[in-house]
Amino acid sequence: MPVRRSRDSSGGPEETIPAGLSRRGWLLLVAITAGIGVVLLVVGVVATGIPGSGARAATSPTPAALAPHTFDPGSAPTPLGLPPRPTTTHVATVPAVPVASISRGDCLQTYDSKWADGYPVIDCSQQHIAQLLTKGELPQPAGSAFPGTAALDSQISDLCEPFLNWHWVAIWGEDVQLDLRYPDTDATWATGDRTYYCIVYTFSRHELTGSALAGE
Repeated sequence: MPVRRSRDSSGGPEETIPAGLSRRGWLLLVAITAGIGVVLLVVGVVATGIPGSGARAATSPTPAALAPHTFDPGSAPTPLGLPPRPTTTHVATVPAVPVASISRGDCLQTYDSKWADGYPVIDCSQQHIAQLLTKGELPQPAGSAFPGTAALDSQISDLCEPFLNWHWVAIWGEDVQLDLRYPDTDATWATGDRTYYCIVYTFSRHELTGSALAGE
């Protein structure tokens, strides 16, 4: 390769420098090469460090599994989305009134089934569990064929809902339940009984005060 020689001002020996590059060019080339080497070194260190961190993560202790949540049937939802509270056992303190003698709007101190023979009736200003919204007679004549429970549920629901206070429903939300009592088998329907009852309560059997009856 052709070279050129350079003599410094002190008269020292000539310095051989490859032709085509000045001293500044060589210094720049060396600096770039060194920079690339540093970058490659850093990349190598980072690359070798990643498996190590993964290994450390793999050997980290596994968190203890959380115990599965179980539903407590003794707890029940409260109105307006509040946390559940325990449901107590309710005991009647007044005698039961035969179901045929209960009037629309009567509040029931206890309520375990829509098929009970009677219920303890108290003033609605006192704590109670359920309320008779309304009762009546179905229009189907004696001797008519049993229409089935689906048809009767729809028919009686339409008869009951106008008596329900929807502001009261809004407070209790999805906890509100409506029981429909009527002759629901071929045998009971064949007796000619057409009496129906609409009873409102809460699924969680909360103690209620006031009336769920529309207009009260």
